[in-house]
Amino acid sequence: MSTDKQDTSVANQRTAIAAYASAHHMIVAQSYVDEGRSGLDLEGRPALQRLLDDVQKHCTGCTAILVLDVSRWGRFQNVDESAFYEFLCTQHGLRVIYVAEPFTGGEGPLHAVLKSLKRSMAAEYSRELSAKVFAGQARLVRAGFAMGGPAAYGLSRMLVDASGKPRCILKPGERKSIATDRVRLVLGPRDEVAVVRWMFKQAAAGVTMNDIARRLNQKGKRPARGGPSWSASTIRGMLDDERYLGKLIFGRDPSRRLSQPDPSQPAPEPIRMDHAFPAIVTQELFDAAREQRELRSRRLTDDEMLEALRDLWQREGRINFHLMASDPKTPTSQAYLHRFGSLRAAYKRIGYIQERDLDYGDIRDRIQVWLPSVMGCVRETLEDDGSTVTQDGRTLRIDGTWSASFHLMQSSQGGRGNIRWIVPHFRSAADILVGIRMDVRGERPLDYLILPAVSAKTWPDVIQNSPDAGARFYLFDSLRVLRELAALSMGVPDHACDG
Repeated sequence: MSTDKQDTSVANQRTAIAAYASAHHMIVAQSYVDEGRSGLDLEGRPALQRLLDDVQKHCTGCTAILVLDVSRWGRFQNVDESAFYEFLCTQHGLRVIYVAEPFTGGEGPLHAVLKSLKRSMAAEYSRELSAKVFAGQARLVRAGFAMGGPAAYGLSRMLVDASGKPRCILKPGERKSIATDRVRLVLGPRDEVAVVRWMFKQAAAGVTMNDIARRLNQKGKRPARGGPSWSASTIRGMLDDERYLGKLIFGRDPSRRLSQPDPSQPAPEPIRMDHAFPAIVTQELFDAAREQRELRSRRLTDDEMLEALRDLWQREGRINFHLMASDPKTPTSQAYLHRFGSLRAAYKRIGYIQERDLDYGDIRDRIQVWLPSVMGCVRETLEDDGSTVTQDGRTLRIDGTWSASFHLMQSSQGGRGNIRWIVPHFRSAADILVGIRMDVRGERPLDYLILPAVSAKTWPDVIQNSPDAGARFYLFDSLRVLRELAALSMGVPDHACDG
């Protein structure tokens, strides 16, 4: 079920299935339940995925699958999808019985037509419901109400009753409990409002996003939702957020609407409501900050980029990452990396010679994208499996019971030209260290070091190009072991059966 306000609640389905099983001398051996899950795709249905996996491995130990009705497979927009999952079960020797359908237990052309019709009705129901829900939400947005999601930094969500009378300020994660209540955005804490205004003024003056983030971190300011530190990407998102102008914007991503009739047609414009709540910054300040960022990020020619780098060298007498990040006239080090392949190549073009070999630094910059990518993949996978995952910097905490700290491992030259990887030390109270061992050029992960905290004290400081047996014991080709650990922390047995 997708919500708890339906006639097809899990409790009602259990009752109907139990009654059918009792009447037909069956025993319900196990249940596969997706509570609070959308039926629009398989990705958000871990229990259904587990059922199909068990069916294909022949480890259900059952002879039939009892389902309330055809729509419980899902309201897939491609009606053949649910038919395929039913066929998959029958192909592996399991009968599929719909306990609340008129064709229960029957076969033949008429029953096939009824099933097909039911599947089409389930898909059409989702499309019609999507259109009705969107129309209702659009009406509320035009009335100045917010449609869910967290408030931006510097703003708060105020709960109001049906007449518009304020009730209270909702804390992060809190939701309204009365259907007729609504949510409006209002100005948040004074210190957050001051930070937002300061941020826009700095950006309008040409200060880079990296520099703004660094100054906020130095001042000890905490970002939204208690994050560990400010980053340039966080600043960029806030400087683009039109909510700071007092605007409500709804329907920004029309592809998420099932009622979109024809994907070949132009997407409808999002709904915008100006002056829906007090603005934090003026339109003039917002535009000035955007103009400065566009000037900095506009597509420069190779000669313009090199001239900016040469000018920085002449003014400062040297070039480094910090100077490039803080100078509003110079593109970032990543921009030179993407344009010229490496910083060393850009330095060579302007005749700048640095004593230190830049190969290691070039590779270090190249591999940085892998850390958030790997952590994001692990987090999404574990959450899809049903775990609760929170993130604090490089550390993921899973199900409130254990944590994993992620680190990139770049190769370097050891003695006699041997390739080695330095094993990072535990910098937090994490239970497991996950080292992402990158290849020599920094283009992809070779494998993953998964080291328990209890083994950290006796673990060597480096891994050689040909790891010994002790090192190979903790090196894995994938991060599947984290899924297995998460299954244990949820109290869920491994999906595989002995058959």
